[in-house]
Formats: sequence, structure tokens, C-alpha cells
Amino acid sequence: MSTMERNGKVESENPKFYEFDDENLVEQLIEQVLEGHPRAEQWRQWRQALEERLEKLLELKAKGIVEFPDIDQRIDELKRYIAILLEEEIITDFVEQQVKMVLGKAKLEQALGESLDEV
Repeated sequence: MSTMERNGKVESENPKFYEFDDENLVEQLIEQVLEGHPRAEQWRQWRQALEERLEKLLELKAKGIVEFPDIDQRIDELKRYIAILLEEEIITDFVEQQVKMVLGKAKLEQALGESLDEV
């Protein structure tokens, strides 16, 4: 395998050589896999905001302060939205972790110079 020097670093000319430690590459691949959908952290932030709102509504209801005439419906609706956001968060986190796992496996294969499936 031949090598070349770039920016003072010796690198492989092998087209299969990638910088798997490059955080930008990892982020780009995750964004590409998610196809523009929000990241798990964004789902988490939205869920937490709704959980805070739900908690405040429950506190007000417990004190007898009815902010809305249909407070029970709003509480049920918030609970449904929170469940949906949690599900999206879990699924997206799983996808993000899978991308990182695949890159980790590829990095290990690159370091070993062989496919882990062949070992």
C-alpha cells in the first residue's frame, strides 16, 4: 500500500482510508441517516418542556386553580404528546448510536486491516 503526505501527515492513498475519529464526519453521517429529522437531543428538549408544562398544570389543578375549562383534556393531550416525543427520542437515539457503532466497527477494521466479519 502506498502512502502520501498531506499537511505534514502521512496518509494512505487507499480510498478505503477514512478519518473515523472526525466528529464532523460522524455528525454529517448521522444527519444524512436522519434525513433532516430532529436529533434525539431535540426530541428530549421538546419532551422535557412539555413535562414541565404538565407538572405545572397538575400543580394548579391540585390547588384548585383551573387555568382552562378543559384542563383534564389538556392534561391527557400533554401526556400523549410526551409519550410520542419520548418514543421519537428513543428511536432517534438508537439510530444515532447505530451510526456510531458502525463507524467504530469500520475504524477497528481499518486498524486491523481486515473485516471483522471475516475473523
